[in-house]
Amino acid sequence: MNIPLYIYYELLIRLSEIEAEIGHYVSSTADHEICIIRTTNGTIKVPINLLKKQFDDPNLIDNEELKVLSQTFRPNYL
Repeated sequence: MNIPLYIYYELLIRLSEIEAEIGHYVSSTADHEICIIRTTNGTIKVPINLLKKQFDDPNLIDNEELKVLSQTFRPNYL
């Protein structure tokens, strides 16, 4: 599945409500299972199935899933 760019932005907006330092979308790299999203402040690993949920019905992703996902954020301190 080719994920539309707005899905990344929407997910990052939701995640920034939990982890304010996530930053803004810069780029992404994906394989069949994981997408690594690079932001202005670091990277976050997102399962492809979660991106599909965000695309199909964002309400299927609860706050607990978002909290767990936010823990995969890795800042890139200079």
